[in-house]
Amino acid sequence: MNSKSLVQPLFEGPIDIVGDVHGEIDALHSLLRHLGYDSDGSHPDDRRLVFVGDLTDRGPDSPAVVARVQSLIESGRAQCVLGNHEFNILVGHKKAENKWFWGDDFLDKDGSVVPQVLADDSTRQRVRTFFQTLPIALARDELRVVHACWDDGAIGVAKDATDVISLFKHHAAVIDRKLAVSDLDDIDRGLIYQNRNPVQLLLSGPEERTDEPVKAGGKMRNERRVHWWNNFGNAFCVFGHYAIPNGKSRDNGWAFCLDYGVGHRWTERREGKTTGFSWRLAAMRFPERMVVFDDGREQRCTMAKILTGDDLPAIKEAIATFQNGLDAYF
Repeated sequence: MNSKSLVQPLFEGPIDIVGDVHGEIDALHSLLRHLGYDSDGSHPDDRRLVFVGDLTDRGPDSPAVVARVQSLIESGRAQCVLGNHEFNILVGHKKAENKWFWGDDFLDKDGSVVPQVLADDSTRQRVRTFFQTLPIALARDELRVVHACWDDGAIGVAKDATDVISLFKHHAAVIDRKLAVSDLDDIDRGLIYQNRNPVQLLLSGPEERTDEPVKAGGKMRNERRVHWWNNFGNAFCVFGHYAIPNGKSRDNGWAFCLDYGVGHRWTERREGKTTGFSWRLAAMRFPERMVVFDDGREQRCTMAKILTGDDLPAIKEAIATFQNGLDAYF
């Protein structure tokens, strides 16, 4: 695999995959302690960390989170894939949630300032340079990690690319040319930009048109997210992005969403809560398939059995038994 490819090899051995952090530095420190990591990121069992992206925005200290993850990566103790929030910063898409990067306050819906550490010029340069080094996906034989959606076609395109901004702009231009002679309405045009640009698809997932407008993100939309993982069945895939509350369906046995919505924790602090948050940061221990939360609680995730070479004799025996049964019947 190209050493500069946007799809890179995933660490071998036992790992801990961390969901979307969204600037919640205290939750990250707490989670790493519960996972058994020392202050320098070392682990007594030689485990390593993998982050699913969306390190920044919403929470109180995005610069600290980025610095912590960058340090872990530079020491060889972590990997991280690009999330849509990092990508927005890379391409200069100013959003309400990433105002910290531009040195501006993030305002609540009532106009109140949400406390955040703001970036200065040197921080902006460091963060942007670091984000440019992140791959879009990580893979090993039995496991995949991506921010929002694993799509084999889009992954194949990303494997041959080395620069995510160039890849995004190239496909946006291709879509521009095709739509120049199209009579599609704005909704369907938007869906084409979302679903046919490999960068958009991998970083923020597929969408579809709704029959009636729906409220999402505080505004009415004619599109909704597609739960692509319900039809996924390949190597096991861990992803984030979707901020699914604990207790809601987040997997199909082959793919598992690790975003437990810690990016919404600022709304709980706004209401005066300082402990016992309902939105949490989580990591999956792999191959143990145990989810660990920043408050120390644990729960086992459902997951399809990953087949290895040791399973081949049993598989062959089952196939032979099935074939014998067919022969006897017919």
